[in-house]
Formats: sequence, structure tokens, C-alpha cells
Amino acid sequence: MRARLILALAASLTVVLGAPYVGQIRGVVQDALPGQYRNIVGGIVIGGVAAALVTALVRIRERRLPRFGAIAAAVAGGAIYATLTGTGNADVDVVERFHFVEYGVLTWLFYRAWHGRADVTALVFPMFAGVMVGTFDEAFQWLVPGRVGELHDVLLNGAAIACGLVFSLGLDPPAHAIARPDHIGRRSFAVFAALAIVTVALFIHAVHLGDEVKDAVTGNFFSRYSAADLLEASSDRAARWQTEPPLVLRRMSIEDHYLAEGIWHIQRRNEGDAWTAWKENLILEKYFGPVLEFPTYSTPDGARWPPEQRADMATRTGSDSRQYVSTANPYPIYLWSAPAFWAGVSAVIALVALACLSRGR
Repeated sequence: MRARLILALAASLTVVLGAPYVGQIRGVVQDALPGQYRNIVGGIVIGGVAAALVTALVRIRERRLPRFGAIAAAVAGGAIYATLTGTGNADVDVVERFHFVEYGVLTWLFYRAWHGRADVTALVFPMFAGVMVGTFDEAFQWLVPGRVGELHDVLLNGAAIACGLVFSLGLDPPAHAIARPDHIGRRSFAVFAALAIVTVALFIHAVHLGDEVKDAVTGNFFSRYSAADLLEASSDRAARWQTEPPLVLRRMSIEDHYLAEGIWHIQRRNEGDAWTAWKENLILEKYFGPVLEFPTYSTPDGARWPPEQRADMATRTGSDSRQYVSTANPYPIYLWSAPAFWAGVSAVIALVALACLSRGR
């Protein structure tokens, strides 16, 4: 068990720590083999799935109906996942398929590590472990400049974990009949569940909790910062970027999320209609001035409108009195109170612990 658990943890660490290099690897492959990237990654996905199915066909010799049924359910789940998450962009979609298979394999590795347990924890522990790895993966991506990590992707990882577990059950059913855990097993369940819940909650707090900045002139927008924090950050970056503008995208560094939010609004400004562009520019000028003023790795030529363009947009949109609410944030920002959020998390953990530790006493 120990060797298998070490292997599963090593594979998980490789997945998480590899996040900063995914884009670079993709670029190297695309430069070396133009137009072949999707074929290479797609071939790996198809080859991996085919190898898993062949292994199942060879190994399953008894209780074939339920075991092949589990294999078929896992494959069907993967097909449904591929359909629902398809974007139409082949390069993006093939990476999603690879990610799905990757988390299926991680789940199988954890399943093998706890396969010998004689109770329900043999099934639940791999799911908890997979969710925690998926959350660490997205959190690390969120910290890496130029990458995005969000709760939506954690949930997608959960779909891959579920399919991976069902496939593992068909390939190698539990060694013992699944029984209710004893007191030690229930205590282990409560501890592992609490760790998984806290891991996801910390991620939500860091990535998704924020404020709605309400401004009668610029319009409203969602941010991980308050209006006062944004203005303070603006003043800080204006001073620091005089000598060190963020021109280089350093993968092995911590994302400047103030800069990242400014880039959100630049992208929304450049994609929207005239009124949207004008309002987004007002948000940028008031709260993200340094992102406009200084060249960055995303806007090496700067992003500030020339005076003529600004005057023209003001004339074209000045009579529009609608209240503007920005949709620049690419992932949800929730306006939950942090104390109330953690009170809810604590309540869930307490209920799980009570349910686990009170049974059988």
C-alpha cells in the first residue's frame, strides 16, 4: 500500500507542479511540428483509453456483467463530458480530453493505494484525494502568471475523478465486501473529509470571494479587491512600475492579480460595443491607471487611448445614461461575507464529524 500511495502522490505532484510549463511545452511542440499538436495530444488520449479498455478485456474473467457495465458507464461518462465541455476549438478541446484522462489515471492510482481497505473508505478516499489534487492544481494555476484556475475547473476535475473511480471498480473490484467502517475508519473518514472541504473552501475564498465596486461614473464591476484596495494598489504599481514594468511573463513567479484584473477590463473594452468600451475605459482610468500607462507582457505597446479616441468615444456615448455593470471577470466573483462563508464551512465539517463519530456508539 505504501509504495502505491507514494506513486500516486508522486504522479499528483508532477501534475500540479507541471502547471507553469504546460503552455511552454505546447509552444515547443507547435513550433517543432506545426499543425500536429492536436494530433499528438489526441493520439495520447486515444492510446491511453484504448490501452485501458484492452487491459479491462484481458483482466476481467469473472462477474463480467457488472464489471463491464462499470467500464461502459465510465466510458459513457467520458463521452458525455466531452460533449458538454466541447468549445469547437480543437486545440482547446483536445487538452480538456487529456485533462480528463489524466485525472482518471490519478484516481485509479489512489484507488490502488487504498484497494485493500475493507470498508467504504476504499472508495471514498480516492475521491477525496482526487478532489484535493484537482484543487491544488487549479490553485497553482491561479498563482501562475498567464494561467487561470477556478472552481468550475475543480468541478470538471470531479467529473473525471468519478469516471475514473467507476472504471477502477470495474477493472479491479474491492478485495473485500464493502462494509460500514469501524470507529477508526469513521474517524479517518471525518479527518479526510474535513481536509478536502477546507482545501476547496480555501480555494474559493482566495479565488472567488470579492466585492462589487459601485461607481456612479464608471459603472459597477466585480473585483477581488475593494475600491479602496484598488486605488491603493494603483498608487503602489504606479510607483514600482516606473523602474520595473511587468514586461516579461515569468512563469515561475506569483501572479499580480491587480494586473490580471486590469487585463480583464482591457480585453472587455477591446471586444465590446462603443458604450461598453467607453465604460470599461473609465474603469481602467480610475482604478487601473498603471495598467494603461505602462507596457506589460500582455500590452507591450501600452493600452491607453490617445486623447482623440477618448474624446470621440465620449461624444458618441455621452447621452447614454444606462447603469453599466461590467462582465469583464472571466470567472464568478461571489459577494459572500468571509466570516459567514467560513461559519458555513465549519458547520458542514461539524455535521460530517458528528455523523461519522456518533454512529455505533
